[in-house]
Amino acid sequence: MRFLGRSLTRAAVRAAGVFYRLERVGPELPEGPVVIVTNHPNMLMDPLLALNAAGRRVRVLAKAPLFEIPFFGQVLRSVDTLPLYRVQDRPDQLQRNVSAFREAVETLSQGGAILTFPEGKSHASPALAPLKTGAARMALEAEDAADWRLGIRVVPLGLAYQRKHRFRSRVVAGIGQPIVVLGWRGQYEVDRAAAARSLTSAITSGLERQTLNLSEESDRERVETADLVYARAKGLVGWRQREPLAERLPRLQRFARQFAWLRAEDPDRWDRLNRTLSVYGRWLRELGSGEADVPPRYRTASVVRFVLREAAVLAFGLPAAALGTLAWYVPFFFAGIICRLMRPDMETVATVKLLAGLILYPATLVAWVVLAAVMGGPAAAVLVTVLLPLLGYVALQWQARREEVWEDVKLFLRVLRHPKIRDQLSEERAALAAELEAIELEWERTGMSPTGVS
Repeated sequence: MRFLGRSLTRAAVRAAGVFYRLERVGPELPEGPVVIVTNHPNMLMDPLLALNAAGRRVRVLAKAPLFEIPFFGQVLRSVDTLPLYRVQDRPDQLQRNVSAFREAVETLSQGGAILTFPEGKSHASPALAPLKTGAARMALEAEDAADWRLGIRVVPLGLAYQRKHRFRSRVVAGIGQPIVVLGWRGQYEVDRAAAARSLTSAITSGLERQTLNLSEESDRERVETADLVYARAKGLVGWRQREPLAERLPRLQRFARQFAWLRAEDPDRWDRLNRTLSVYGRWLRELGSGEADVPPRYRTASVVRFVLREAAVLAFGLPAAALGTLAWYVPFFFAGIICRLMRPDMETVATVKLLAGLILYPATLVAWVVLAAVMGGPAAAVLVTVLLPLLGYVALQWQARREEVWEDVKLFLRVLRHPKIRDQLSEERAALAAELEAIELEWERTGMSPTGVS
């Protein structure tokens, strides 16, 4: 069971990295004892993506009810996952946390790594939930038991999703700077509870630097629109360029902080900005601009180069992409059907799709291999086993490029039909960029910016 469990876990970790366009940023995890702390907005996807980004063997702390699920619980035990008993799940079993906590401390004392979710729950909130002190207490207790010789570090690993319910959406796994637990020795020896709270505060700050935290969920669209406008008006990004989320995230974080400050300091000005951003974003959606903005003009030479280049690339990849789509369409279709029938919460959608895919896609591959063996013998079965995953990857890449090209083409045709809208957008963009720049300057003068007094 241990071999099967580890094989299934590795497959699920790789599958999560395919489900999303994962962008890993930050330093490598240090060697030696490490407590990895991660935010938890997306159920099973969060630990899988964190394990994908960790790059080393890690033991995971998971809520106890997961261990009661048939077969899934056995898989968790086979990969040394540790159960945590929460008061909202089994209040009569809280004493069993002592053994799990002791085992986690033992793992750290042996130079291992622990992954934990200090928010204590998966949630759909647009910001971090208040962190519990368990991760800090675990690290401090392990160091104290070893006379502070272990060198334990707590590493914030933040997950920032673009659209967490969508297949092939972007997600950033940002690894922050390690927090050296030894720095809390003096306080721990005087007041253990205060030391745990202080270390938890440092962990919170570390996670906030790696995640996007919004005052309200509706702010997400405003923040994204502001960044889209500002980056292109300032020439930071091409008009139709789709940036990696990792490059956008620092700007999105700054806008989120600025908007929270503006809402508190000048509600009327925030309301005006909010309405303007809302209208601008609605225009972009009606034109179908996607993740980019509307160019102020189209140059003939650029349009011709775009058409020739993209037509050639798509035509070249079409045969392989068509075969890959045909081979893998059935599991893709039924995974979507299963999700629609189950109607999961937003933070569970991706988990349901992934679990369905972990059954449907291998079953589809086996069916194709058996069919190839029957019709063409062992050589054909081996060829299908090798080619189908490659064709599936080509189909994913080709489809993503086709969608972007078609989006660009439709936008171009709509702008040609409505040139006045393009001119109006240019005027609104210039005014918006000026307002956003003014807000940023005022925000920085208050000392609220990280470049000022944090």
